[in-house]
Amino acid sequence: MGPGHVVIDGLSGLLRGRPARMEHHASRLRQEDAALQQESLRHGDMVFVDVVDTYRNVPSKLLQFYKWSVGNADFNLLLKTDDDCYINVDSVLMKIDHKGLKRSNLWWGNFRQSWAVDRIGKWQELEYASPAYPAFACGSGYVVSRDLVQWLASNADKPKAYQGEDVSMGIWMAAVGPQKYQDPGWLCEKECYLDMLSSPQHTAEELHILWDRKRACGDPCGCPWGH
Repeated sequence: MGPGHVVIDGLSGLLRGRPARMEHHASRLRQEDAALQQESLRHGDMVFVDVVDTYRNVPSKLLQFYKWSVGNADFNLLLKTDDDCYINVDSVLMKIDHKGLKRSNLWWGNFRQSWAVDRIGKWQELEYASPAYPAFACGSGYVVSRDLVQWLASNADKPKAYQGEDVSMGIWMAAVGPQKYQDPGWLCEKECYLDMLSSPQHTAEELHILWDRKRACGDPCGCPWGH
């Protein structure tokens, strides 16, 4: 059998198995939706927005959440993070007070500057013409003032969504020109420091360990007695 027959047979096998894979994927999504609904009923702290939850739709989901926030919550500053991130809430609140950050036109984060636009691969972006993105904050955590959230919410159906949530936010904010407060405490990579504000890309188990250490000795990165 030649290599051409091998390729054709392989493709035929993939096509035959596609319905089963699709049903398995749909089943997992149904289970996940049911688990989310149960968690929402248990804690009452989740918001569901009318967006199909795919990677490319995350920027739109963020805008819809901002729209919900200004209509349903009373706040001066809003902290955005992901569910795989550790956030040192005490440090965030103390720094807000210490630096007097309760003001308007504020974007507080760890900003990537002159980040090249990828034209191939997972982060492919074909619709943003510039070779580099405007400054954008690492997604492990950032804080925006209410007036900026209000602006985004009032224009939620207008901004174009680009390949990723973080770069989309940077492009949208470039139109406003907020005062950016650069802070490396919002970590961009999976690292751990005593004085960090956030750390991304953790499993649920790792997050439990970080919080257990934080409660035990005040240091999420490790306790002297080995917790």
